[in-house]
Amino acid sequence: MAGPREDLQERLRHNVVYDTPLEQPYLTHRLHNADEDRCLGMMRHLNVCNAPDDRVKLLFVPCYLNGDDGIFNKSYYDLLAGHDLTVYASYYEPWGYTPLESVAFRVPTVTTDLAGFGLWVNELGTVSGLPDGVEVVHRSDYNYHEVVEAVCRATVAFSHADAAQTAQAKKGAAAVAEQALWKHFIQYYYNAYDFALRKADERLKY
Repeated sequence: MAGPREDLQERLRHNVVYDTPLEQPYLTHRLHNADEDRCLGMMRHLNVCNAPDDRVKLLFVPCYLNGDDGIFNKSYYDLLAGHDLTVYASYYEPWGYTPLESVAFRVPTVTTDLAGFGLWVNELGTVSGLPDGVEVVHRSDYNYHEVVEAVCRATVAFSHADAAQTAQAKKGAAAVAEQALWKHFIQYYYNAYDFALRKADERLKY
């Protein structure tokens, strides 16, 4: 990331409705080697241009949201709380804090079973999809297109949810997050620490 876009900053300073788009109207910050960026390349390939009549608008925010990024100037958590839905289609995460952070803010999320969080949600046995706050998509080395379709279906279905269904999903998200509090998880850390100490003690005996 090479800093916020000055042309975008200039427009944000003025309370004016512009009828001409910026070049790359989906990009918030400048990038080093932008021509080689895979995200931007895919947007060009798909002809993403955020036209007024496009039903889906896309924003690419290639920066760390620490409250001082020059465009949003809000922390990641402040922005997360304003989301309706998040998608973290992980290919590999030992645990995966991002979907957990999402549900902790009562924001339903879509994740995969290649993330530890997704596996844990499946093991709960009480979560069957976004109505319960979390949709866990099966992902492997060989089902990329199936994952894309599953994420699309979940996102579209959630976009059609009414107020009561959305409230239920948020309530479900909060319920999942509650089960991941330290008061439930700390015993596993005690067990692991005890196991490590016993193994270390055994090595010292030899």
